Amino acid sequence: MSQQPDFIRVQQEFAGHIKNPVKTARPKDVDDRHMKIYRDLFFNNVMGFLSGAFPVLAEIIGEQRWAEIGRDFFSRHNNKTPYFLEISREFLAYLEGEYKANEGDPVYLYELAHYEWLELYVDVEPEASSIEVDTKADILSSNAVLSPVVEGFLYQYPVHQISLENSAPEPKQSALIVYRKRDDSVGFVESNPFTLQLLTLLKQEEYKQEELTTEQLLLDLLQQSGLEGNQAAYQGGIEILKHWQELGIILGGRA
Repeated sequence: MSQQPDFIRVQQEFAGHIKNPVKTARPKDVDDRHMKIYRDLFFNNVMGFLSGAFPVLAEIIGEQRWAEIGRDFFSRHNNKTPYFLEISREFLAYLEGEYKANEGDPVYLYELAHYEWLELYVDVEPEASSIEVDTKADILSSNAVLSPVVEGFLYQYPVHQISLENSAPEPKQSALIVYRKRDDSVGFVESNPFTLQLLTLLKQEEYKQEELTTEQLLLDLLQQSGLEGNQAAYQGGIEILKHWQELGIILGGRA
């Protein structure tokens, strides 16, 4: 069996020591003063991205605990991508599967991180849609076209209201829609489980490809929800769709 070339071994030791200096010794021919420069550079870069992506969470849990979580993420998580913009998504995966809570950590930590990540995702995600839109179309009688980047999620805490001044909220189910506005800024709107389901159906490829009107989709959802023939629910659904069009969540009808 051929031996591993020395330069590859040194590279692996170098990278392993930067990632986890407790577990992996530095290369023998590199002094600790120089290694510290690289250790600090890489870790501080990652922490800078995390703090920029999760500013509210970082502020609430405090500098020391934030650094502890960041160090654990940096040392233990096996990142699947080299791109810095994906660090926030990798951190979310770490929180979901590897993070170990301390007694003082807020119970909503993951949900708040997810909401902050969602805002960043909506802000930077490239637009993939190439559908032609008729902005003057009647969305009820046409196939509605959504904003290129819009996501909805149901949280168990009011994550959009959490701040340093409001860091201990009571549990409250919060349905939120985060979307990219026409001016490319990020907006959010409070919703409910029913309208989140409506959004989910509008996003499905089956709906986009079928000759199904938005009104028919609403009627189908009302039927599935046991609200068939309920005029109040029907009118409420129409008002929601019109409001979404005003906000820019719905851009118009398929041309």
